[in-house]
Amino acid sequence: MLLYIIKIQNGEDEYEAYGYYSKYSKEDYINNKLTDDMIISEFYDTDVSKDKFDYDTYWNGHKLVKIDSVWDITEEELKTLHKFGIIYYSGEQ
Repeated sequence: MLLYIIKIQNGEDEYEAYGYYSKYSKEDYINNKLTDDMIISEFYDTDVSKDKFDYDTYWNGHKLVKIDSVWDITEEELKTLHKFGIIYYSGEQ
């Protein structure tokens, strides 16, 4: 399983969003089987455009978004994040 953090900048406001993939790992991310634009596009359910000044940043409407970090995570760790309201996890694989 793969946990990721999306860093979002909306004007002067900055915040984070979390998500996960049950069928990908950090190794898949490193080997480009899963890319930043794929993750961000699926997270927002829309196409995103690359920022022309920062190669790892994308535009989603008027917000700048980028993948801040990715980790391999176990199902138990994901359940813990869900327990504390950090991420939604339905338990489905």
